[in-house]
Amino acid sequence: MNKDEIRMMLDEIPHPAINHSLIKLGILTDIIFENQMVHAAFAFPFPVEKIPIAERIIQSVAITLENFNIAFSYSTRVMTEVEKQNFLMLEHEAWKGL
Repeated sequence: MNKDEIRMMLDEIPHPAINHSLIKLGILTDIIFENQMVHAAFAFPFPVEKIPIAERIIQSVAITLENFNIAFSYSTRVMTEVEKQNFLMLEHEAWKGL
């Protein structure tokens, strides 16, 4: 798979409770693909320990990549205020619940 195919595949991973992809919501960011390895950042609106489904979200990406034998590493961070406001607007528009 090339970088564009990886990006398209990752762009289809949905949030479990919001009817948008993790990329559209700004959660899955800073994606780098090289040497059959993907590194990405997960930006959450609040500290990761306050997000009950954070691990589920991270694992949804890890499992998708694992199915294609692509190694995965990641970091986490808190969204900027602008990112958070965009996320909250999209969440409000597309909430479907767990």
